[in-house]
Amino acid sequence: MSGQTLIFIILSAIAALGLSLLFYLFNKKKKRPKHWIIFSVLRFLSLFSLFLLLINPTLESLQLSTEKPNLVVAIDNSSSIAYFKEENKVFSFVQQIKEHQELQNKFNVQYYSFGEQIKKLDTLSFTENKTQITPLFYDLADIYESQITPTVLVTDGNQTYGEDYLYKASQFPQDIYAVAVGDTTSYSDLKIERVNVNKYAFLNNKFPVELFLNYKGEKAVQKEVSIQLGNSTVFSQKVTFSKEDKSEILQIKLPANQIGLLNYTVSVETIDNEKNIANNTKKFLVDVIDEKTKVLILSSFLHPDLGSLKKSIESNQQREANIELVSNFRGSLLDYQLVILYQPNPLFKTIFDQIAKENLNSLIITGTKTDYDFLNRSQDNFRKEIFTQLEEFQPSYNSGYSSFQQPDIQFGSFPPLQDYFGGISFNKTPQILLYQNINGIKTKTPVIATLEENQQKTGFLFGENSWQWRSKSFVQQKSFESYDDFLGKLIQYLSSNKRRERLTVDAQPFYNFGDKIIIQAGYFDKNYAFDDRAKLNISVKEKETKKNNEYPFILQNNTYEVNLSQLQPGDYTYKVFIEEENIQKTGSFTIIDFEVEKQFLNADVGKLTQVSQDKIYFLSESEQLFKQLLENKKYQPVQKSEVKKSSLIDWKILLGIIIICLSAEWFFRKYKGLI
Repeated sequence: MSGQTLIFIILSAIAALGLSLLFYLFNKKKKRPKHWIIFSVLRFLSLFSLFLLLINPTLESLQLSTEKPNLVVAIDNSSSIAYFKEENKVFSFVQQIKEHQELQNKFNVQYYSFGEQIKKLDTLSFTENKTQITPLFYDLADIYESQITPTVLVTDGNQTYGEDYLYKASQFPQDIYAVAVGDTTSYSDLKIERVNVNKYAFLNNKFPVELFLNYKGEKAVQKEVSIQLGNSTVFSQKVTFSKEDKSEILQIKLPANQIGLLNYTVSVETIDNEKNIANNTKKFLVDVIDEKTKVLILSSFLHPDLGSLKKSIESNQQREANIELVSNFRGSLLDYQLVILYQPNPLFKTIFDQIAKENLNSLIITGTKTDYDFLNRSQDNFRKEIFTQLEEFQPSYNSGYSSFQQPDIQFGSFPPLQDYFGGISFNKTPQILLYQNINGIKTKTPVIATLEENQQKTGFLFGENSWQWRSKSFVQQKSFESYDDFLGKLIQYLSSNKRRERLTVDAQPFYNFGDKIIIQAGYFDKNYAFDDRAKLNISVKEKETKKNNEYPFILQNNTYEVNLSQLQPGDYTYKVFIEEENIQKTGSFTIIDFEVEKQFLNADVGKLTQVSQDKIYFLSESEQLFKQLLENKKYQPVQKSEVKKSSLIDWKILLGIIIICLSAEWFFRKYKGLI
């Protein structure tokens, strides 16, 4: 409470007292009543309480609280725990923590499970098909920032997905107590560590395959490595391993002699008494195609956008992108399925003439070096008002875009693009994927739009510095994949000469068993507006057993999706159809029989020792771990003080005092005949 407020309260008390005495003691017009002191006190209390409400002082109170340190118990919920047959031991370990009264009294215990993602522990199923440990440290560091939070990590230490967790664990601000799960005995083992191969190959060419083989054992062995396509062996080689030579990398070239999806099996012979033979075989698939989609990028100057476009386009091996200075280009546009015109100026005149003459597909990208006067004259799709002022804007996603299926990849968080200020008016109705967002205000000015007329497709990207979008996507996703997929869909749509279809299906040619198998579809009415009322179904048939199952699609943000992750490894054909419509799409995919969680023999004690300061525990050593946690002086409760402020107007008791005093005064005055 401030000094000024205190002065107001004192003055209010004096005023209330003065008015009370003036009314009952010094009023010359009225006879002083008996018991005038009681009347004056009641009037004083009423007036003073009323004045206090008008002043409304803020009262402060100090509250002390004791906060226990946190204890995080993070449990590996992947299928490798079940593969090691350690589920019951893990259940028992978690139950011991829950029932340990001293731990519960000292710590605020929080339980998490992790596999592909970290989750608040509900139940342990040990069925997750991937293990990511690195995100666990990222998430816990954010959740318990600036709090004392030792972490008990219950895992086999075998990460099967994502970046290595050792580096992030070294930066983790909390103490880590690793509890190793699984067999720690060292067995002799020969395994295929990894197979590197491109998804696509080209007919009558040879494609590279890279095999990584690892051996763990004392004796020297020589075993055969082979690759089979169906019943034919297309490669075989003897490889020697010893205690000193524990790894081998084979670089192989295989012929692509037929079009389609080819299913290969890599195998290495087993050694004597080998315990884990699941890692002696791996499968991979290669899609052999006849030709690449060729994209030409034309510009009159160099810019980081050009390199970013090329890298993003060529992230799909089915596509090839060539960057040319327009003044030096002597080739034929007919050799390309798509021409990208980067910031056109008068040097592009012959290019625009040929695009119009040959009805070619194109993507126009504008920016601060675009000659809009030339561009307005050279094409009739749109016109832009010409101003010399530059502006920056961020993209805003339009969920109603329907030329192809594209989810929101956090476009709104991407860095701003730069272009000339001015309105854009289309002469034909475009499909707009992204609008401008200027200082948080969404506009109707397009950033990315597409047009389709007479089997000619034209795309527009208004703004330069889209290379920063790709970089931002990598920072957010730890991968270029989502941005490259987005640009790939745009390139695929613009480069295709197929007529637009009312039913589209997005499915991969093959999936690894254990991965999420999501098939997406889009359905459009006769005006090519997205139809969210349709009932889509997919019929899936396993080729070998001929077993057929039907599943409904679910509408998810202007896309129909179906989850087929429950399917077993095998070759499948599918048919997507719409109820009460004679429209359908067919295709095929393969689920590869590969369970990464079964590729390990035992717990990775070495890594777990590194993350926990050279000291790890086993499930049977729970009491030692509990003792260490209880005796560590770092983990002490913290006493916190909190100043709480409350306004006097919130005190209902003060209003009660006013009502009681006024009522009592009126009652006594009435009783004494003064009213």
